[in-house]
Amino acid sequence: MVTHARPLDSDDADSVAVIDRVYAGAHGLERRASAASLRFFARSGHAFVAEADAGVLGFVLAQPLFDGERPTLFASRLASPPPGDEDALRALLKALTKSAYDAGIYDIRVELPEGDAAGAAALAAEDYGPSPATVYARQLGSRAAAVASAARGEEGDRG
Repeated sequence: MVTHARPLDSDDADSVAVIDRVYAGAHGLERRASAASLRFFARSGHAFVAEADAGVLGFVLAQPLFDGERPTLFASRLASPPPGDEDALRALLKALTKSAYDAGIYDIRVELPEGDAAGAAALAAEDYGPSPATVYARQLGSRAAAVASAARGEEGDRG
């Protein structure tokens, strides 16, 4: 079984939503793969799915950001259902890296939850290393309740 990555398209929405629900639940995260977010990330040109004969095995959602110094490609979700398919994750990272390079973006950041051992192994295998920074987050208003609910593994109305 050969795993490869290809650009995300609208036909992937159901498969990606299922993977995102399982992945987010396992790591206490809010789901990221809504219909609107997938349309946004697909337009970015930096969103991919990994697939093999068995279907979609994982996905990465990324977008370019500019911090005033240089552009950075930021991947806010790199996911494969736990325990994680390292071949799928590595295929996604290869596609992400090539996408950044082709766009003239030479800094890539990938957000990964602390408990994602397969994601960390795939990142290390593709020459990504941990950043010396810790990211702190705060949600305001009704977003705070939604994020807390996701961290507890509760289903919300977001799909």
